[in-house]
Amino acid sequence: MRRIAPIAMWCLVLLFVVASMRGQAQDSGTKAAEEIWYGAMDAGQRVFRFVINTSKSEKGEPTAELMSLDEGGSKFKLDDFVIDPTQLRFTLKSTKATYQSQLSDDGKKATGKWSQGGANLNLVLEKKESVPPDTPDEIWLGTLNAGFQKLDIQVRVYPAKNEKKIVFVDSVSQNVGGFKAELKDDGNKVTIDVPALRAKYTGEKNEDVTEIIGKWSQGIPLELRLVRKKLVVASTKVAPKRPQTPQKPFPYDIEEVSFKNEVDGTVLAGTLTRPKSVGPFPVAILISGSGPQDRDESLLDHKPFWVLADYLSRRGFAVLRFDDRGVGNSTGKFENATTEDFARDVRSALSFVKAATSIDASRVGLIGHSEGGLVATLVAAENKDVAWVVLMASPGVNGEEILYSQGQLIIAAEGGGESARKRQRLLQEHVFATAKELKAKDDIEPFVLRVVDKIMASASDIDLKEGAEKPKSDEDDQTSRKILAELVRANLSVMNDPWFRFFASYEPGPDLQRIKCPVLAINGEKDVQVDPKVNLSKIESYLKAGGNSHFAIKELPGLNHLFQSCKTGGISEYQSIEETIAPVALETIETWLKVQLEGKK
Repeated sequence: MRRIAPIAMWCLVLLFVVASMRGQAQDSGTKAAEEIWYGAMDAGQRVFRFVINTSKSEKGEPTAELMSLDEGGSKFKLDDFVIDPTQLRFTLKSTKATYQSQLSDDGKKATGKWSQGGANLNLVLEKKESVPPDTPDEIWLGTLNAGFQKLDIQVRVYPAKNEKKIVFVDSVSQNVGGFKAELKDDGNKVTIDVPALRAKYTGEKNEDVTEIIGKWSQGIPLELRLVRKKLVVASTKVAPKRPQTPQKPFPYDIEEVSFKNEVDGTVLAGTLTRPKSVGPFPVAILISGSGPQDRDESLLDHKPFWVLADYLSRRGFAVLRFDDRGVGNSTGKFENATTEDFARDVRSALSFVKAATSIDASRVGLIGHSEGGLVATLVAAENKDVAWVVLMASPGVNGEEILYSQGQLIIAAEGGGESARKRQRLLQEHVFATAKELKAKDDIEPFVLRVVDKIMASASDIDLKEGAEKPKSDEDDQTSRKILAELVRANLSVMNDPWFRFFASYEPGPDLQRIKCPVLAINGEKDVQVDPKVNLSKIESYLKAGGNSHFAIKELPGLNHLFQSCKTGGISEYQSIEETIAPVALETIETWLKVQLEGKK
């Protein structure tokens, strides 16, 4: 599944999933700056440093571009930019932010408010000859092996008048920085707390204070060696190669659309692409995997749904893709939603496309990826208006079984041995059993302690510390208990959630049996998140049991969960692979669809 819960990851963790001020960064192509304005905005748990370059258009009108230094130098075109003797103001339509300020008498200082998402933040901008240099007292840099990817972590330490140092933490690799941190320096021992990330780093300095050896804990402790540097490493947004991302000109029409879920009032925003030829056209509704996804199902600079929509719209299909509720331009709250809520959103999308111009209402289908396949199953099981369904890496068993399988496959793909897999299974079994006893408002701490005791008693010769044998001292035992408690706490927190409760218990079999329209189910052979050996066979058996003879089941050799050509299938490969979707996956979908739709014209 796209939403990788901690229960499936003993040694793997995805870091820095944080709310950002950024929207869609743009390369606005502005001319050389005539003026430079600089300011730092305190957003509570994070500080953003902004540089605004102003220039004039060919008509002599003022234009400006904002560069966010703590977001990889991302650049944003400023809309409605105004600067006169009394004020400086602008709008960022891409992020729905506005800035309004008053200028000082000498015109060199703007004091005002940045408004975005209901927050009003103080921001002072000052006119500068050049961008001020970044000169911390201390700079520390290290690489964190987070399984999913390797992350360069930087710590910047500045002096302060009250002797309490000002500290910021940056994830250089992810182009996100400026996270406020608290530093405790007790001789050679160092502790760095990062509240925004719920993270803590503890380590010890070497004798010449050039290195700190320690652990970064963000649910799961990971080794992190920090090395002292002389210069700040700037987060510069260098986009990885993604050759399949669609580029202009597009040989199809593109329309920004929105539609309403009448059950709860959520308004979903999306993009409808249609061929330029004469319709009516068959239409595919794309349904994203788990986790808050935008309309392109963006991940690590890959945009799978844009690639898929582009491919199909070039070949005669209309395609609707939309932002999940609470994501992008869609309203509502994602964090409170379950798979059933997402199914209601798709039903609303179905009603919308059936009424859209140039659309053949008798040829409307669903393409769901990962959890999106479960959503497609829910909708197609009860709606005769669904003409066909494509399930991409969709589960055929309940979420608990998925996560047992996922945990084993991920560890194996990332090089973990038998002992690591045994520890993973032991943790999962005890946590799942306990989670079933939890109620939504229960305090999980008593449950955490109980699970730790049970696992420690059951561990026998499976030690809880990688590479070690059975604990040989009370200190080792306490270390193991502390690490285990952090893992159990993180997992129970995730599982005591409406979405997870539904996902873990939902059995897709009965709904698959109710689907009577044609179905294509495909999986990558090396998928470690949704095992093709388990899930494809289950989907096939359920469709047969329901009397559906119009289906195809295909396991695509050499592909992972994202349908990329890969080596191991491990999630750590996702970012390094330039391919977004393998051509064989795209061709398989197109070929099957054309056969199904040939008789429906």
